[in-house]
This record gives sequence, structure tokens and C-alpha cells, in this order.
Amino acid sequence: MFAVLGALALYRSTTQTVFGGGGLVRNSLQDGQLASGLLSAQIALQGAGYGISSPVTGTHLLLLSNASLNPNTLILSGTVVAVGAAASSGNALVWIANPGLSASSADYRCLGLVSDPSTKALYMIQSSGACSPLTTQWSTITWLRRTLVDANVQAQAVTMSVQNASNCWPYGAVPKTISSYDPPAASVQVKFGYSGSVTGSSNTYTSCLANLSS
Repeated sequence: MFAVLGALALYRSTTQTVFGGGGLVRNSLQDGQLASGLLSAQIALQGAGYGISSPVTGTHLLLLSNASLNPNTLILSGTVVAVGAAASSGNALVWIANPGLSASSADYRCLGLVSDPSTKALYMIQSSGACSPLTTQWSTITWLRRTLVDANVQAQAVTMSVQNASNCWPYGAVPKTISSYDPPAASVQVKFGYSGSVTGSSNTYTSCLANLSS
């Protein structure tokens, strides 16, 4: 009898450890989605301002606070945040690029990232048609949405911050603490903050955007 009870207790403990709320399966799902989602976000961000003459923040890259993507209309709302030498925070980024190097702004395409503070999901969005100029079109066009991190996977939503005239390595590679080399100057730096599966952890994913002049 004691052997049976012991086996049942062990089974219950193992099941909780593997499949429970803080178990291995859920943690691996969370960390896997964060890793792939943030990598996809960084790769897409490197295209901000590409093919456009002298692209700048505030015109070709916008940081939004209190941003929300309507699930029915896929219209984006929010408040544009000024970007300067000090880091500014928000929960969405939208940018414009000219991937085909077209002479017509009608062929420009817009992309973005939206972090939902309610569901903790992270989305990549893309314009379904013409979107230039970005400063007036971002809140009127219909966006296409792709999920990078599912809803309710992480305990805290991904945060975003942007600043001008900073120093960083592309993709956050080769930090000075490891290489002893100072990072090169970059016109625009974007940081993503996330918690991961480790309770109380605070992590940062950094990207410097080479196409933008300021």
C-alpha cells in the first residue's frame, strides 16, 4: 500500500513539474516563442527605412504608446511618442521601407510590431497596400497580422524603447562585457524587454538600425 501511495505521489509531482503552470513544457514553449519571435522582430526591423532617401525617426519609424490593434478591423490606434537622445518607451513600432527600390512611394511597404499589454501577445503587422506617408497612414490603413508570441504564454508583455545617437552592436552581438570592445555608434537603437520563464528575470534584446540617419 505504501509503495502504491509513494508511486502516486511521485507521479503527481512529476506531472506537475513537467506539465504544470511553471512546468518544463510551458517554460520551453515560452522561451522558444520568445527566442524565435524576437529574432523575427529584429530581422524585420533591419529593413526600416531601406531604399528611402535620408530616413529618420518620427517620419519613417514611429514609436507608439497605448497602442492597440482592433481584432475586427485590424486598424491600429495609439499615441506617437517623440524619440530623442534619451530612451522613450512604448508598446508598438511601425516603419516604412522601399524594398523594391521603386521610384514611386505608392510601392512603399509598412511593417510594425505590437505588444498587447492585456494578453501579453506579440504581433508583427504589415500593410496590405499603399501606406505612404507613414505619419498619416499608420492609423487609417488595414494591417495584416502575424503572431510572434501567443497570448498568455508569458507573464509580462514585451516592452519596447527607442533612442537616437546611441552605441550598439547589430542584434545585440558582442557585448563589451565579453569582447572588451566598445560598440560602434548607431543612429537609432531599439530595445525589447522581456521576462522569460525564469521568475523575476529581466532580459534585454538590442538592435541598432543602420538605415536610419537619426
